[in-house]
Amino acid sequence: MAIRTAQINTGTVVSIRGSVIDVRFQDKLPEIHNQLTAGSIVIEVLIHLTPEVVRGIALVPTQGLARGATVIDTGHPLMVPVGEQLLGRVLNIFGSTIDNKGEIKARQWRSIHQKSVPLSAHTTTSEIFNTGIKAIDVLAPLERGGKAGLFGGAGVGKTVLIMEMIHNVVGRYGGVSIFCGIGERVREGEELYRELKDAGVLDKAVMIFGQMNEQPGARFRVGHAALTMAEY
Repeated sequence: MAIRTAQINTGTVVSIRGSVIDVRFQDKLPEIHNQLTAGSIVIEVLIHLTPEVVRGIALVPTQGLARGATVIDTGHPLMVPVGEQLLGRVLNIFGSTIDNKGEIKARQWRSIHQKSVPLSAHTTTSEIFNTGIKAIDVLAPLERGGKAGLFGGAGVGKTVLIMEMIHNVVGRYGGVSIFCGIGERVREGEELYRELKDAGVLDKAVMIFGQMNEQPGARFRVGHAALTMAEY
């Protein structure tokens, strides 16, 4: 997203501790959650330490970043694409594709930091979400709009169960599924992509990853990016 030259707000790196970066701004402090850039390095503001210094977390590796480096305040938080153009694609936290199929020409981008839905807009009715998997619907039914945790060791069938649920959501409800991999191994993400493609449900799914080889900040925020896409 372009930055208007007349409104550029620049700062200077004063401290680097792993992924935690402190930046001093002389003129104006960036807002909390604003995205800062130092070349190709992206930093998200987390806290105002002093009237002149902010502390942020890097979303990409910080190799090459040094004290005294110039940092630019983009004036906006991290944005991700939303819309039907995402279906069948694999993305990272920045909304860039990682499936070697070219970039997405999204018509709309949204901040990953959205306001919570007011309580007055919440529904008070409880409805069962039928997954089409009898073992779940009978023994551990899911509530529509709710949350569910799935725990198990490696190789016990968690991914197979998730794939079956994605397939049923497409077939039964004509819906869309968003798979967010937080801390996933690169190999596991690639295998899941191929399995969804072979099952014929990839075109009704969006996959977004903050893989285990990426920065803690990226893994921390990728869930917010996935929620933003799902809310659309």
